[in-house]
Amino acid sequence: MSTPSSNHRGAHRGGRLVALLLLSGATLAFPGAPAWGQSVAGQAIAARVSTRTAGSQTFAGVTLPQAGGMENADIDAASVINTLGAAGLTSITSGQVDQNLVSVTASAEAADVNILNGLIAAKAVLALTTSYANGTTAASESDGSTLLNLVIAGVPYADGAPAPNTRVALRGVGYVVLNEQISSGDGVHSAGLTVNMIHVYLLDPLSGAPSGEIVVAAATSTATL
Repeated sequence: MSTPSSNHRGAHRGGRLVALLLLSGATLAFPGAPAWGQSVAGQAIAARVSTRTAGSQTFAGVTLPQAGGMENADIDAASVINTLGAAGLTSITSGQVDQNLVSVTASAEAADVNILNGLIAAKAVLALTTSYANGTTAASESDGSTLLNLVIAGVPYADGAPAPNTRVALRGVGYVVLNEQISSGDGVHSAGLTVNMIHVYLLDPLSGAPSGEIVVAAATSTATL
């Protein structure tokens, strides 16, 4: 994999700074265990590969403690032969548990992404989820999640976040879901959201059975009060 240019590094650092500011500004940790019924859950994974040939590998993954706080992981590069290449992988989770508010934010990002020998490529991938509950309402959002310079099978896509759960067929490989979103909670006392910005589902070309997956930028946030 080629070394990212200074412009790419600058863009990535800028994106990482935005994510850090969003996280630190929205979530101040309160020490001690949460009261009964109050909890936060957050997980972020910059990249994950699970295939028959490569096995299961996770890059820059973090999980938030139930009492809140902040956790982060950062690695310079990830490489799985013929499957995945990426640089500047970062994951952050942050949450607070207060008497009247429970909130959690998770982000995962990677730069210079190359999947399946260039079948899918992107300059930057960022998943960002936030969930909160205040006793009368609970909600989640994915504002800030984005894909930059995404190209799939030679077809370029507009910068930004595609419509949730956008599916694109990959001939002879399977399919990819962009901005995959999975919601949970009752919208009153709890809310949760998982965002997988790039999720490749590998299928056996003969039987069509699942044969693996590749995920880049996965973030989950859940708040309960």
